[in-house]
Formats: sequence, structure tokens, C-alpha cells
Amino acid sequence: MCAAAESVGLNTDDEFRRKFARYFELIEAANSRFNLTGVTGWDRVRDELFIRSFRFLSPVAGGYVPALEWFSGRRIMDVGTGAGIPGLVLKLAVPEMHLTLLDSSHKKTAFLREVVDDLNLEDVEVVTERAEDAGAAVQHRESYDLVISRGVAKLVELAELTLPFASVGGAAVAVKGPDVERELQAAEAAAELLGAAPGVSATVSSPGDSGADTMIYWMKIGHTPGGYPRRNGVPHAKPLTGEFIRARAALTR
Repeated sequence: MCAAAESVGLNTDDEFRRKFARYFELIEAANSRFNLTGVTGWDRVRDELFIRSFRFLSPVAGGYVPALEWFSGRRIMDVGTGAGIPGLVLKLAVPEMHLTLLDSSHKKTAFLREVVDDLNLEDVEVVTERAEDAGAAVQHRESYDLVISRGVAKLVELAELTLPFASVGGAAVAVKGPDVERELQAAEAAAELLGAAPGVSATVSSPGDSGADTMIYWMKIGHTPGGYPRRNGVPHAKPLTGEFIRARAALTR
């Protein structure tokens, strides 16, 4: 793990190793109480959760993913963070960032607060709320330099659940598997409506030996219109496809 961290410029001192070892212990203990994550055992947690999260710190795609130094002092939100992946991993790697962890599960956010307290982490806020509600709240709306998510939702839905948090000049990054170009194209109209430039995809396969990730980068170039995100469940039930947006516009003429 240290070699993977060092490959993206991290300093793997004793404190770095101690905190990651303790974070693993807390994940395993929580998994014995409830379904925190399906990834268990040191080898899998190290490879799939920790090292894979370091990929956010790799400058790839011609500079679309920022270098390590960029993260220091930035405001970052992790939407649907679950066990704190990748947000808490990035915080342990770059302690100077300001991190907000968002999840609607009370059990998961209670775990996250336990980790924050146990590891004495500063500048970390844990929010128990749905993205649709938090995205409309003044303290969160367009307040973050970077919004990250590692979800299974379609990109058209993730665009609505993440872009309202990003400040103009900031970005949202969604991590997906391979073969997402058609999905990215389907989300293009939603991203434009929500204030983003056309999405850029980058294949990231290092550090680590896990399968390659596709990082989708949306740069925020304009404000998200009022009314977005829509109320709970609507982004999933009625995604902002191009057809939906055009039909909705026609009704308002």
C-alpha cells in the first residue's frame, strides 16, 4: 500500500500507516454489526477501497484530474460516501483538505463520525441527508471545489445529485466502470442544464492492480438553475435525459 501511495506523491510516515491500519480495524468492526461494505479482509480493503481511492490523486487525462498539491485547502464533498470511500481515504492522504461526507444512512454516518473522532480528524463534516435535500441547502449549494462520487447510479442521475454542490469553476467527478461513453452521452443534456461543460472521461488504472476505473469529469462553468436537484427520488424516477428536457421545455412555452 505504501508503494501505491508514494507513487502519487504521498508521504507514508508512521502516522499515515497507523491511521490507515486503524481505519481498517474500524471498518471490520462495523461490518460485524451491520452491512457497511461488501469489501472485507485486509487485502481487499487495501486494494479495492484504499489504493483505488488514491487514483483521485493521479494527474491524468491531460490535466483534467488535478495534481496532489491542488487538494490542500480545498472544499471537497463526497456524495453517497458509505464507509467513507473515497472521501476519508483522501482526507487521510491530504489532511489539509476540508471534507464533507454525505450519506442518507444513519448507521453509516454514525460510523463515519466514529472514525472522525477516533482518528482525531479536523475539518470534516458528516451530513446525514439525501443529496436532493442537501443540494438545495444554502450551506452546501455551489459551495465545493470538488464533488466526488463512487456510485452505481446512471451518470444522468449522478449529474443532478452532484453538480448542484459544485461551485462555478469547480468540478464533479463520478467514478464508473468501463464502457460508459454511451451513458456519458446520455447525460450530456443534464450536465449542460445543470451548469457543466461537456463531460470528459479518463481511464485510470493505477496505482494498484484492480480493474481500471473510468473517471467522468464535469467542469462547472455556470450556476445550477433553481429547482435542481428535484425532490427526493425524482432524479432516479425521471432522469434528465435530452428527451425529457425538451418535452418539459415544450410544456412551458
